[in-house]
Amino acid sequence: MENPLFIITAVVLVIILAISIYFLISKKKENQAENTTQPIIEEKEATIFPEKEIDVTVEKNLEISIEKKIDDIPVEQIKKEENKTETPKKENQKISKNKKSSTKEVDQPKLNINISSKTEKTLLKKIEAFENSKDFLKKDVNLNNLAKQFDTNTKYLSEIIKSYKNKNFNQYLNELRIHHLIDELNNNEKVLNTKVSYLASDFGFNSHSSFSTLFTQYVGQSPSEYIKALKEAKKEKITE
Repeated sequence: MENPLFIITAVVLVIILAISIYFLISKKKENQAENTTQPIIEEKEATIFPEKEIDVTVEKNLEISIEKKIDDIPVEQIKKEENKTETPKKENQKISKNKKSSTKEVDQPKLNINISSKTEKTLLKKIEAFENSKDFLKKDVNLNNLAKQFDTNTKYLSEIIKSYKNKNFNQYLNELRIHHLIDELNNNEKVLNTKVSYLASDFGFNSHSSFSTLFTQYVGQSPSEYIKALKEAKKEKITE
């Protein structure tokens, strides 16, 4: 009876030992597996995180290169670019100033009588045409017939001439004639060699005496003196 019991107990002990050995071996394998997986994970993390560091370094390098390029730009070039943006402003300011000055130049004189702006502009245009046509050289020109020619009255015409020319009608008419005569004497040899008595008639004056008096008042020399001095000056230019 003792032998069978001994055998049973021995078998049980062997089974227990085998089971314990199995568990020990399985634990060792699990520990080995964990130890092998950790280095792999660490290697993967090591490969991932350096990429982020590379991105950061690339951004820093770009910022440094941009700053260097900006620093390399000459200060004079930057000032020129600034001046380019400022010059249009200055130019616009100049234009605005010129506009203001032009409006001042166009300011119309104040008339002493009420004349509509339309009538005023019409008379000014007719006066300009009268000066260009040289009708002022006609002997019969006076305030009355010129007002009729302009389809207006003597009061309006006289006021326009007084306000814009700063002289009365007779002074205005005589100055037109004398200025035109001086221009002809300087540029037309035929007129320069014409007798003074004929010049008075040719340039709208009714008498030689009134012509000489008016010419002396405006020029500071009599017609004969002025013509003589002009001839001598032209001779000197020819001899030179």
